[in-house]
Amino acid sequence: MTYYEIIKLKEDGKIEFPSDTGYDIGASKGAYFLLEISPEIKEARMERIALPGKELVEFEFILKNKPGVLSDISGRFADHDVNIMFNETEEVNSEQGILITVLDVSKMDTTLEKLKKEVSKSDDVLEVSVKELE
Repeated sequence: MTYYEIIKLKEDGKIEFPSDTGYDIGASKGAYFLLEISPEIKEARMERIALPGKELVEFEFILKNKPGVLSDISGRFADHDVNIMFNETEEVNSEQGILITVLDVSKMDTTLEKLKKEVSKSDDVLEVSVKELE
């Protein structure tokens, strides 16, 4: 059930959740949240995507828009003990799409650079960038 809380910012941009609300949504020190921001309607939405103790990175792809591409990429991640925590795809046009995926690489058996090179080898991957998250 959804419920509502009115909270007041403590400092510029800093939000403090009431303890019971924070507990309900898994807001603990070191947890990772996705913040979805819609400036045009002055709205933000938060979603917990990982518990504390993870080592997260974000991969952003421009891909060919065809069946099986996402399966191929996720298989390559699985081959190296990389866990997908969140992903989102968007069609750019009939030939291209964008994939943004947040990965837990804490148990990965290779380096980020090698993983990037491996997923880039596919003819279906047009561009890839990697950003380490804190």
